[in-house]
Amino acid sequence: MKKLVMIAREITQIEIEKGIGTERSGTRLSPIFKTLDLNIPIKEGQKYIPSIPINPFDGTPMLMMPLLYIPNEESILFGTPSIIEKMKQQKKQPTKIVSDPGKGTGSPIIAASVETDDEDILILAPCDQYLSSAVKKAVESIIENINSNEFKSGTVLTDGTKNPAFSYIKVKGKQAVEFMLKGTIPEKDMIAETMIVCVKAGYLKHQIIAMKNVTLDELKKLYPYSDEELIKIQKQLQEISKLIETCKTTDEYMEKCPFCDFSKVIHRLLIQNMTFATVKYNEEWDDLGDWVKIYRSSLYPKDEDGNVIFSKNGLISYSDCENSVIANFTDKKIIVRGLKNRIFAVGSRGTIDIPLDWNPQEFKKEVVKIQM
Repeated sequence: MKKLVMIAREITQIEIEKGIGTERSGTRLSPIFKTLDLNIPIKEGQKYIPSIPINPFDGTPMLMMPLLYIPNEESILFGTPSIIEKMKQQKKQPTKIVSDPGKGTGSPIIAASVETDDEDILILAPCDQYLSSAVKKAVESIIENINSNEFKSGTVLTDGTKNPAFSYIKVKGKQAVEFMLKGTIPEKDMIAETMIVCVKAGYLKHQIIAMKNVTLDELKKLYPYSDEELIKIQKQLQEISKLIETCKTTDEYMEKCPFCDFSKVIHRLLIQNMTFATVKYNEEWDDLGDWVKIYRSSLYPKDEDGNVIFSKNGLISYSDCENSVIANFTDKKIIVRGLKNRIFAVGSRGTIDIPLDWNPQEFKKEVVKIQM
């Protein structure tokens, strides 16, 4: 059986008040604005709470894409409180809805494995990414390789981008071979990872439980992090492995589990037996979701000409976040008039003020300058 583990988070006033939902690096502040690795769930032991007024129905859609598509196969939606409230109003429902208190991208798929047969395949999918038909085709290719017993896990990769803010994986034949440290400029044999991962539930649990008594020296062979970070990961894996063995339900695991980032902690544990499939970046797949569905959706505010309004004055104020470039849209709302035009903000070195008359290509040139 295939079981889709969907992650959907949005930062609204509800989440701000509770200090949750803000750690998901794939959460979009706006569908034309991309932040990468905000690293803001815990800052020196405290939650980082953005001081921004947010109202999804006042010109600022956060992340409503899960409301536009729920797969027909069995699916579990992990959502923040406001996502769950909106989801209840939809005709199509996931098989199960679980409250996600912002405990990282690794926690939902581990939680789902607790109630899943070992031979079942879990598909970790941020809702906005899984909207793409190219991504779903890549997932089917991976599942075919897993079902043929060649591999026990797989990851969707994207080629055609050399963005140093992405994570890259070296590949050989059908197999993913090695993770590269984030910030590495990719070579030809390196492909950027997405957040779409398929894995047999039993393999996921086995690989984590095998880390129950892992030493720091053993972790150094797996993770390119400082000793301080490795000690944190060691404690995480010890706690997670105990919970996998003792928790009876998905909800129980989510309630008790520590914060866990999938890309940072879990992904590397699966690469020993991992295949891959690729999508062409900016050709087959737009990582901000399915533009046609977004553009036509009644959920998004429109101007008098029917154009979707994607941002508003005063929205962005993540001035002290690491690894993110802030797109400052001055005092006017941005209107996207063509489905193929979007503004793509990446990097880690400052703030870009974008003239309203710039097209996305001009903006990308400025982004490249900052990255260099």
